[in-house]
Amino acid sequence: MDPSTAAQPLDPTFRSYTAPQAAAYAAGRGSYSPALYEYILSQHKNNGGQSDLLDVGCGTGSVARDLGRFFDRAMGVDPGEKMIDTARGIGGKTRSGGEVEYRVCGAEDIDKVEQIAEGSVDLVVAAMAAHWFDMSKFWAAAARVLKPGGSVQQILSHLEDATLAPYVLEPNRMSRSLYAKLPLPWTCEPPIARFDQSSFIRREWDVDGVLTNGQDFFAGGGETTLADLGSALGTASMVTRWREANPGLASGEKDCVKMAMQELREVLGVDKGSEQEIRLKTGSSTVVLFLRKQV
Repeated sequence: MDPSTAAQPLDPTFRSYTAPQAAAYAAGRGSYSPALYEYILSQHKNNGGQSDLLDVGCGTGSVARDLGRFFDRAMGVDPGEKMIDTARGIGGKTRSGGEVEYRVCGAEDIDKVEQIAEGSVDLVVAAMAAHWFDMSKFWAAAARVLKPGGSVQQILSHLEDATLAPYVLEPNRMSRSLYAKLPLPWTCEPPIARFDQSSFIRREWDVDGVLTNGQDFFAGGGETTLADLGSALGTASMVTRWREANPGLASGEKDCVKMAMQELREVLGVDKGSEQEIRLKTGSSTVVLFLRKQV
């Protein structure tokens, strides 16, 4: 390939830092507030374990060190060799007393690091670094290294946020936002005066799959098989519109739902034809809107 046409890294600077520049970076870049870390950990505790942490684009390792003490194993990766050298020099300890590990690696290649087994990572973080990633390659790599719970959510989110995005209508967005922008009597034009705005109550539970009580879905959870999950996804209105717009793909193995199911099988280690053997715990977010008519 002609070097002039080869894909160039999005970040031409940090990966080329010298040792003095990396040391200055470590000294000049502060860490994040404890409140932010507490929020990340509280969200994560409701959705997964705290065994393995991976900080992608870790720079000189501040986040890997700060969060690593809450995990049994923690690793930071960065394409900058001198950044990693500096991170190793500063060090860091995990909850189990081991050293925080650091490896030279780009975000797009985290699935190629020998020390990161497929399906082994509980939490992947990227602090002020994702804007330098080739996101399509990063997501694919992240899906391979994350434990199934995290991977399943990422694959399904990618199906909705990327593949189906052109076929999402405003009512779909309203539903997904838990009716945050649903017109209410006093926001309609003209307003409907017969309702008491002061009586209005809005309650949300389990937003984005984060369990409010840390145990189960408020509206009740359940189990489903991969086969039934695929059938349910196929009934979504945006999937119908995608299939109508892509009849050639929809009739074969490139169908959007079939592709997502294939990714899930790979992540879960399920052979094609065995979809009924794997059961997934599922549930949904819940919102209740309550208001009274005036007396």
